[in-house]
Amino acid sequence: MPGPVSDSYDPEFSTSSNAECVEQGIKDAVEKIGQALGPELKPIVAVAYEDIEMYPSVGVDFSEKDLRCLRFAALRGLESI
Repeated sequence: MPGPVSDSYDPEFSTSSNAECVEQGIKDAVEKIGQALGPELKPIVAVAYEDIEMYPSVGVDFSEKDLRCLRFAALRGLESI
């Protein structure tokens, strides 16, 4: 039977320093997405039900809807770290 696991060990990220690196990467990606979308947040359920044609191009290969969904996923991911 293996011995005790350190408090700094996380089964998903291994050590806490890896989790911090992942967290910073997510924050950087969220910042880039936020720069493309602007600071206004919209309820994700409303966005998910809206037609993609309602959203103008934001100068990247993703639609505003795609970016809002990605930003939501990234923000929820940060909460679980």
